[in-house]
Amino acid sequence: MPYIELNDIRIFYVLHKTSATNKPGFVVLIHGVGGNHLSMLSIFNHIRKKYGKLFNILVFDLPCHFRSYLIACEADNATRLAIPISGGINYYAKIINVFLKKLFGEYNTFILIGHSMGAQICIKYASLFPHAVEKVMLIAGCHETRVRDDFIKSLEKSFNKTINIFLKDALATKSKNVLNSALTDIKRTDPRITINDFRYVQYFSEHYDIDINHINAGKIFFDLICSREDKIVKYDCVARLHRKIVNSEIHEINSENHMDFLYKNPSTEKEIDKFLLTRGMLKL
Repeated sequence: MPYIELNDIRIFYVLHKTSATNKPGFVVLIHGVGGNHLSMLSIFNHIRKKYGKLFNILVFDLPCHFRSYLIACEADNATRLAIPISGGINYYAKIINVFLKKLFGEYNTFILIGHSMGAQICIKYASLFPHAVEKVMLIAGCHETRVRDDFIKSLEKSFNKTINIFLKDALATKSKNVLNSALTDIKRTDPRITINDFRYVQYFSEHYDIDINHINAGKIFFDLICSREDKIVKYDCVARLHRKIVNSEIHEINSENHMDFLYKNPSTEKEIDKFLLTRGMLKL
């Protein structure tokens, strides 16, 4: 399995390398809370099949999610990362920057596509490293994804019960098969890491202003993909973000729920096609 070691962490990744030699592009896919590379694999495969000759395409597990783990604790992939709540999204963005430099070298620019919490990581990355960003797509993601204290306390008290209720809401379905599949996927990451992800999202949602200012100063293009059927990330939140980011577009698509964007959704795939080939080619 492909890994890259970054000091004390080993990052698992899946990479498609283009055979193009004339300035190939780089597409980086970033998953959400408690997720892993499998969450973004359908989008990865769509881009690879249609645009594999144009782009290097990368998908990976964030630190301590599924197959990425602390090297000192190989026997316990569930070891909690000692990150202050205020620094979680910031840490993920910085570790991705180190990861990309080690994998691809210096001075490249990247097209970022993030889902849910991955969208917030994209915002932070674009804020910290604007010269390394070509353009950004946020799928079902927003700057103000609200997470309540009582929800986090409930996760700590009874993770399986609470996350099952959360997924039922996120997926807007009563199908036990769908819910069990979603629960199996999120349980690939240790519950302590998933709970911390929710804390990171909660903090970021209250401290994003400086990131938006940096993005606007860099004139970075953001493509915001959303659905009114999404019960987790509300359309109004995405619309507010669109108003805040000067160089942005918002596109409402058909998606039955928060996760439906990811799995062979024709509407998502059409927006990705337009984003990769035409949108944001020129900065304002």
